[in-house]
Amino acid sequence: MGAGLNTYMKSLFIEVKYTGKVKFTQELIDKTPKRVVICSNIQYLDYLPQLQKFLEDAGKVVQVFESRHGQYPGQILGCDVFKITEDSKETHDSKNVFDAFVYLGDGLFHPTALLYRNEKPVFMYCPRGETVKELDLNYLESLKKKKMGRLSKFIVSEDIGVLVTRKPGQNQSRAVEMFRKEMEGKGKRIHVFLTDNINVSKLEDFNFIDMWVNTGCPRIVQDFKCVNLRDLTEIGWFSGDKGVF
Repeated sequence: MGAGLNTYMKSLFIEVKYTGKVKFTQELIDKTPKRVVICSNIQYLDYLPQLQKFLEDAGKVVQVFESRHGQYPGQILGCDVFKITEDSKETHDSKNVFDAFVYLGDGLFHPTALLYRNEKPVFMYCPRGETVKELDLNYLESLKKKKMGRLSKFIVSEDIGVLVTRKPGQNQSRAVEMFRKEMEGKGKRIHVFLTDNINVSKLEDFNFIDMWVNTGCPRIVQDFKCVNLRDLTEIGWFSGDKGVF
């Protein structure tokens, strides 16, 4: 764990946007509740005003997601998903009172993060396929059960692989050192791996690792033997900070 972990190269971020035609369907109206918060990633963000008008014309009460770190209204980033604090639910038009999210885009990464943080249904509208998919609270419960299973496996594991990234805003070198000391005090063997991009198939080459601990973006952990460092803090197995997520 040297000083090199805190170094990074300059990056140029290029916005890649979808330029095709987007059509919204009656199915979206029929399936979504009265009060919704809409959002999208950069790829489809230019179509968000069109989505807002479509829903409002159908009588929906629409709010645009307020991003903390995004460049534009309604833009959602993987590291920028937070729990929206609702005002009094006695007033139907009160700011921040809503029943569900409507996510314009494809993929489960951002919608799953919204569901986790807010425990509200997320309706995903795929512009290319013109399909509507709901991530509901039953899906959330299944994710939580899988998470608890991974945490239980970590507790009984001996060889732990710790994944560390150099990405700005995600590097937690100090927390990793604290984690190493605490876990070694509990009899675990800690192996630190430096990687900016997690390739599950590559991790499988290290078959001596019983369980992995991710210290970067917490939403990359879904379907392999890995837990987030923050999760271990929340269950009392690590006394360090919960990090930036």
